[in-house]
Amino acid sequence: MTIFSRPQCGLCDEAKESIASAIKGLPAFTYSEINILKPENQEWFDKYAYDVPVIHFQTAEHEEVKKIMHRIHEQDVINLVQKSLSVMKSSQLT
Repeated sequence: MTIFSRPQCGLCDEAKESIASAIKGLPAFTYSEINILKPENQEWFDKYAYDVPVIHFQTAEHEEVKKIMHRIHEQDVINLVQKSLSVMKSSQLT
């Protein structure tokens, strides 16, 4: 899971809190934060300047990236992870 955010962003802070709460009841996964205002993240600034916070979640490198944006609540994070994991499990069965 990656959250794209910027400093002094109330919605970003709320999203990070939602992630922190949701993580407690979810399987372990890699989590990172990307500040879109850093010069090395220009690509993400160009893409998400007006949409932060944005969360990307991907179960495997070849899988589609699932996204949620803007007002992100704990249940949104839980749903995103559970949906992604169920898709991954069903694709492994076929």
